Amino acid sequence: MANQSRCRCRTVRSAPAPAPAAAAPVLPEPPVRRWPHPVEGAEPVQDLDPALHYIRCALSYQNQLLADIKTLLQQLVPEEGPEDTGKP
Repeated sequence: MANQSRCRCRTVRSAPAPAPAAAAPVLPEPPVRRWPHPVEGAEPVQDLDPALHYIRCALSYQNQLLADIKTLLQQLVPEEGPEDTGKP
C-alpha cells in the first residue's frame, strides 16, 4: 500500500475558489441594557415574612458549619499532598 502525499483533511480543488459575492452587511451591536443601581444611602427592604427570615438564618448557619468543616479537613491533609495507598 503506497503512502498518499496529500492529507485527507484538505480537499484539493482543480479550479480556484470563486470570490465571495458581496460582503454581508455589518449590523450594529444592540444597545447594552443594565439594571439601575440602587439609590445610595437607602437600605434594602426588609423581608416581613418570618419564614424567609428563618430560612435565611438557617442557611447562614449551615454555610458557617461547612466553612468550619472545610477548615478542619484542610488541617488534616498533609501539605505535601495525599499519600500513596500502594505502600506496604
